[in-house]
Amino acid sequence: MVANTTSYLLTGDIGGTNSRMGLYLVGNNTPLGVVTYRNHDHLSKREDGIFVRNIIYPFLKHCWETVPNMPPIELSEIIACLAIAGPVKDNRVIMSNLHGIEICGNSIVENVVNCGKEGNCYLRSVRVCRIINDFVAQGYGCLTLQEHEIVELTPGALNKVDPTGPKACVGAGTGLGECFLTPDEHGAYSCFPSEGGHVEWAPRSDLEVKMLNFLKEKFASKHRVSVERVVSGTGLANCYEFLAHEFPKKVEKDVHKKIMEAGDLKGKAIAMSAKTCELCHIAMSTMFTSYGSEVGSVAIKLIPTGGLYVTGGLTPKNIHWIEGKDSCFMQAFYDKGRVSSILDNIPVLAVMVEDLGVRGAQKNAQIEYEKFEARKTAILYRRGSSPDMALSIASLTPAVGENDGGVTVTARLLKAEKDAAESKKLAQLSMAFTIGIVAALALMKPK
Repeated sequence: MVANTTSYLLTGDIGGTNSRMGLYLVGNNTPLGVVTYRNHDHLSKREDGIFVRNIIYPFLKHCWETVPNMPPIELSEIIACLAIAGPVKDNRVIMSNLHGIEICGNSIVENVVNCGKEGNCYLRSVRVCRIINDFVAQGYGCLTLQEHEIVELTPGALNKVDPTGPKACVGAGTGLGECFLTPDEHGAYSCFPSEGGHVEWAPRSDLEVKMLNFLKEKFASKHRVSVERVVSGTGLANCYEFLAHEFPKKVEKDVHKKIMEAGDLKGKAIAMSAKTCELCHIAMSTMFTSYGSEVGSVAIKLIPTGGLYVTGGLTPKNIHWIEGKDSCFMQAFYDKGRVSSILDNIPVLAVMVEDLGVRGAQKNAQIEYEKFEARKTAILYRRGSSPDMALSIASLTPAVGENDGGVTVTARLLKAEKDAAESKKLAQLSMAFTIGIVAALALMKPK
């Protein structure tokens, strides 16, 4: 007889700067443990399995050592969803903004990375690991927002939200993320990824034309520079670098030194000096003008009457640069020429919380848990609940590409479901055929 297991949801919101990890008991939205890891310290280079060794294993160990009344790890099953910056394919992602580090959900489930005896014990409890784009998680997280967690950027935005309309999400942090959501016939929203942050950046002034040429040379790009090179934390640093190059006499040596020594936090150093340093102030104005322009472009392309959410780490920290009709952000948002009036009907909302990615990852982890349990139930129902069957259920891991004698678990389950559906269909046809014969015989009876 197999002992009962306790199920947990493991979530991760992995951006360019931080990895925010959370652990939840299934059915409870209050996290048992949350830890934020600086990527600069823990993911400093491209190395096979570095995320598993330096983030997942230490986090699980931390939870089991600090959270009261946790069961033995051997009697636990963990369903994970990691929201990661970068395009996702085949349940894996290569983080272009972080040394090209590759994170593969299937490899995590299959225990490909050796973390030693103790580490492997923790990792064997991970039954499912779904990788999703970090901004897909942000999009799903927007569905959880409460009124006190947002700021209306357009007048009466909350009252203008169409509950059946499409939604869009644009957020600047280390990079620039974008996604959109559409509802089905029941009003349930599905989120779709986008790499819209990598479209071309369009300069809006003579000075910005010079900056475009500066950035093309810096990044060895012959024809273009992406919006993310300007609208993001790293983009803010690029704006300042150009301005320091263009106006060397305006460089404040102490401030400049502080910025140059800030590493991956140059954007933060610039923002903190914007009140006293002219170049920092111009850099902030340039970046937020471009930010507002890009949000306006998304509004024109998608017409998100269900809400256009401005998210990302830069939003709550710099809301005074964003809100207000006279802010450089909102002026650029509305500056769309002949079609500017369309934007009057778009509800634009600034998100003042920074845990949307974690919320979205939790929602997706819950979905994966329900699928996992449904698969277990389906196998027990179709093949009986013998002891041997129970043992195979306990180790069931329906991640994409998992091997079991050369056949994936998912493939076996799909085949079982297909066989069951075909059997049901045959039974229905047989019943219909029988009823038809009986009816025909009744009609043929001599009156």
